[in-house]
Amino acid sequence: MRKLFTTLAIALSLTGCSSFLNVETLGKSTIAGFFGDTDGLKAAGLGLHRLITEFYDDDYIRMGELAGDNLTLVRVNASLSLQLIYDFASQPSDNSGYPYYIWKHAYEICTNANNILYYGKLLLENYPEEAELINKHFAYAYFARALAIFSLCNVYSMPYDYTPDASHMGVVAIDYIPGFESELPRNTIKECYDLILGDLSRALDCFGTATELTPNYISPLACKAMLARVCLYMKDYENAASYAKEVMDAVPLASREIYVNMFRKAQDNPGEGILRMNTYDSGTGMRSLCNPLTSQTCTPDQTFIASFQDGDIRKELFTYVAEEEDGEEYAGQVYTAVCKYLPVKKGVSNELNRRCDHVVLRVSEMYLIHAEAVCLGGGNMDEALEDIKALRARALGKSPSEISISYSGKDDLDRIIQEERSKELCFEGHRFFDLKRRGEDIVRSKTSTSTLGRLEYPDYRYVLPISQMEMQANEKMKQNEKY
Repeated sequence: MRKLFTTLAIALSLTGCSSFLNVETLGKSTIAGFFGDTDGLKAAGLGLHRLITEFYDDDYIRMGELAGDNLTLVRVNASLSLQLIYDFASQPSDNSGYPYYIWKHAYEICTNANNILYYGKLLLENYPEEAELINKHFAYAYFARALAIFSLCNVYSMPYDYTPDASHMGVVAIDYIPGFESELPRNTIKECYDLILGDLSRALDCFGTATELTPNYISPLACKAMLARVCLYMKDYENAASYAKEVMDAVPLASREIYVNMFRKAQDNPGEGILRMNTYDSGTGMRSLCNPLTSQTCTPDQTFIASFQDGDIRKELFTYVAEEEDGEEYAGQVYTAVCKYLPVKKGVSNELNRRCDHVVLRVSEMYLIHAEAVCLGGGNMDEALEDIKALRARALGKSPSEISISYSGKDDLDRIIQEERSKELCFEGHRFFDLKRRGEDIVRSKTSTSTLGRLEYPDYRYVLPISQMEMQANEKMKQNEKY
């Protein structure tokens, strides 16, 4: 049912449209029939989670890392679309990969979310006794739409503070089901963020008093963690710190003992996950990119690896030792790889459970958000320092009291926080977007295989172009400058 809904919803919402943002009127009666009872709504909720899983895995994480400075692309194994992202060479006419797919897949999430919100209201009228279930799915939809619009802004727009009043172009902040002939203009970045913040607030309202945290599903805590991230991107440091602290108080950091397997044996170690997309019974694109036993497409940059201290547990996630389950010809061989997406096979009899559920939100990010927000927001520097000590202590197998960090002022502490953020969240889809939101240059190491070793902010290539297909279908759509 989950796969059926995902396929059905995409087909009904996108096939034959004059624009990727439009919803075809033909077939709406079929959608209404699908949402005729709460079983359809539950299937829609599962389908929405699956769309998020595929979007993050196939699109967003890749963009966040390939355009950054910590990943090396193995060009001989890489598709042209990946090479274009790595080289900042994407053009509107590149319709077989980026920029087409991020736009298309994110708006598929929005379309499905809007369907849930529209048809769910009719269900609420017909099945008032199921209000708790229906409201939970409203919360899923609001969160998913916020996540999609936020992600689109990161890819296709300059940062929130690029203009003093955030009046520069964002994306299309679509919060309804448009008609077949609708042509939708881009909203300002402020309007986009107003929708994002409003949706996350509405999601919390729909969850009501629920407090349950199941990392593979959208939850109230995921909404607060997402609010912390959004507020950081807005440089609303007070609210970023406040939301992050709520999450930190609710869920502890994963221990050093389970740290590696938190990524590599997700079925046994959910660890500190706030939202981790379940990849059971599905392959993942990131695993394919990182797997050294097939056509490995990317590896950690050697200069980046060298920046880790000896004994740092995180460094273990850069070495893959092939197992017997990998085949006799590979067993025992050692490879450099991004192991956050390469599961441990030994002892996992069910092959479907050999998975590395990719992370959307986890507690370590909240420590880093809190530290940055306190540091730059004029808070207690020692409080920010304690956040970094907690992460570094876990990494090195020490207690926070054994960690000594000296700094000369706010700017120096901010530098230390960013270095720790780069290490802790590496290859989870943050790096490029972090450099961009902070207005920093992209500087690759001398060993980079990119044709572009440096990109100075605010070069126009910090945003992807709008796909030519969208431009041709929608007369009101504006292209990003210089494309």
